[in-house]
Amino acid sequence: MTFVGKLLVIVQLVLSICFMALAGAVFTRHQTWMEVARTLQTDLDNSIADSAKLQADTAKVIKDRELVIARLTNDYTNSKADLRLSQDVIENQKILIDNQKIQLNTQQALATIAGDEARIRREEALSGRRINEQLNAALNDQNQRVRQLEDELFNQEVGAKVLTGKYEELLDVIATYRKVLVANGFDADPSKYTQKLAPTPLVLGKVLDTKKSGRGATRELIEISIGSDDGLSEGNRLYVYRVGEQNKYLGEIRLELVTPDRAVGVVINRAKNGVIEKEDYVTTKL
Repeated sequence: MTFVGKLLVIVQLVLSICFMALAGAVFTRHQTWMEVARTLQTDLDNSIADSAKLQADTAKVIKDRELVIARLTNDYTNSKADLRLSQDVIENQKILIDNQKIQLNTQQALATIAGDEARIRREEALSGRRINEQLNAALNDQNQRVRQLEDELFNQEVGAKVLTGKYEELLDVIATYRKVLVANGFDADPSKYTQKLAPTPLVLGKVLDTKKSGRGATRELIEISIGSDDGLSEGNRLYVYRVGEQNKYLGEIRLELVTPDRAVGVVINRAKNGVIEKEDYVTTKL
């Protein structure tokens, strides 16, 4: 090998050693920067994680505070409602107390009234007892009186039987008398004779119409506004008069026909210059 060749080999060896040293230095430097970059990246990731955690913690704190505020607001609202409810309860208690006072006064008044009623009832009971004693005594007297009346009733029943027998005998006698009256042409109805004999009641009526009748028109008939419903009957006598500036007596009539609300009579006595006309008055007594 030549010297040049050996020199080149040496140079190549030296350059190889320098290149290796340079490569080692570059590699070492590269490793250092990678470690630094990795460290920085780790720190950055940690910082980002810490920032995210801090944001999460901040958001949680804000949320917790919002919840606390909402809870406090709700508690405040509930407290106001409870306060209003308490005020209402207090007002109701006041009203209840007032009502209880009124009821107490009422009960006291009722108790007083009940005491008075009890006293009055006690007095009434004592009075009732005295009255019962009096009534019992009166009842005994009445029972004794009843026994006496029963005895009298028995005696009267015996007497009534005797009277009944006599009454039946009288009925037979009256029946015989009626047969005798009818056989002799008399009316056997006693009511007609009773009406004729009964006193005429005091009545007042008006003349409704006048009319001449009979032969030679000597009888004057007078129709009046009252009849049997007023107590009149055939044969009653009424007086006729006129009311004016001076009351005037006109005459007297006797009833011959009587209906419930009308009657017709004949003039039996006429006053001097007395002319009976419509609207004149009639009465049973002057």
